[in-house]
Amino acid sequence: MMMMARTLSGIVLLLFLAGVLCTDSMALPPEESDRPSPEQMERVRKRIETLRMWRLTKALDLDEETAARLFPVLHKYDKRRAETERALKEGLRELRKALREGSEARLKELLEELERRHGELQRLRTEEMAELKKILTVEQQARFVIFLQDFKKEIRRIVAEARERRLQRLGKRRPDTPFTERP
Repeated sequence: MMMMARTLSGIVLLLFLAGVLCTDSMALPPEESDRPSPEQMERVRKRIETLRMWRLTKALDLDEETAARLFPVLHKYDKRRAETERALKEGLRELRKALREGSEARLKELLEELERRHGELQRLRTEEMAELKKILTVEQQARFVIFLQDFKKEIRRIVAEARERRLQRLGKRRPDTPFTERP
């Protein structure tokens, strides 16, 4: 019974994300659909978040009261984490640029900033877990940790497959460039 529910959930997730990614990529002309627009990415992010809440409710067997306490906490930390991750991404972009320019002082400054941002992410994770411990039972905490790992892996796989299909439709190959040569 549990295996059937898990398989059904997997199928629902695949159909959900495939529909989202295919519909969004067809909204632009082929030459522009190589990368989803920020609006498309936001719609996908919201749909993934909704799916995560639904699947998490089932995986942790949450009652209404616990769910009402849990989801605002998760949302708060998701938002803060997203801001820090955006800053990290921008910092990496700046680091690549500084590396090409060869400014050692700028490189040192950027490396320190990236290290600070990574520390901030770790602090956010620690704070989030402390709050979750006040809401979830020990068993639910364990299920939560496992769920997040599995869900992230599944989302990465589905997104990679959708990206590959989109590139194939456009007749492009996936670039095999070294990390240091990315823009």
